[in-house]
Amino acid sequence: MTTLNPPVEIPEEGRRIAFVGKGGTGKSTIIAHLLRYWKDAGINASAMDADDPGDDEKGSLLNWSEEADLGGPVYPAPNRAKVRERLIAYTPKGGVMAVDTGAWVKRAGNMQFAVLSGVDLVVLTLPPTPMELERAGSVLAALDHLEEVGAHSPRLVIALTLTNPSAKAADENDRDLTDVGFKVLRTRIPRSDAQDGYGQAYGKRPRLVPGSPMALLSEELLREAVALA
Repeated sequence: MTTLNPPVEIPEEGRRIAFVGKGGTGKSTIIAHLLRYWKDAGINASAMDADDPGDDEKGSLLNWSEEADLGGPVYPAPNRAKVRERLIAYTPKGGVMAVDTGAWVKRAGNMQFAVLSGVDLVVLTLPPTPMELERAGSVLAALDHLEEVGAHSPRLVIALTLTNPSAKAADENDRDLTDVGFKVLRTRIPRSDAQDGYGQAYGKRPRLVPGSPMALLSEELLREAVALA
């Protein structure tokens, strides 16, 4: 069992963390692994799949949860008007709710705005490419819009994903984002298409590997969430 040192004390009302970004940046894969690591650390956790892939289709995370034990329940998203209410209801007491979203679209009134209004922390999953830097500004603008209209606006952090440890791109993007005021997480999720890598994990029970990027991210995000108090 994973031991957090120092321990992480989550408030009784729990914490809600949304993951946003374009499709294919690792949101579902990250959440599936986090649920397993949080359970191993004794943290009650659940998730909501707020992706909307198409008619008569389920989101990737919900499908994954039906094929393998992810360590916590995964709920389908209700209609937009009830998202905030259900997020609160499905958050375990003293635990964590993680929310998977579809590809980021900056459009007021969509499902992503409904999710943002009901979470404490939003994680932008961002590959280290020049094209993706603009997306960070788009998400920040959406949060600013919520604040301007008097709605709840969660804090934003950025997780660099699909990184190549031998390349300089992640370091450069980290520096550029930090220089303009973004909070970039220390943990990076590398691109891994090996048979036992993250890219091939879908449909399987996520492996627990102490000291791995997913293990480190699970603890870093817990500490970011409780730091909001």
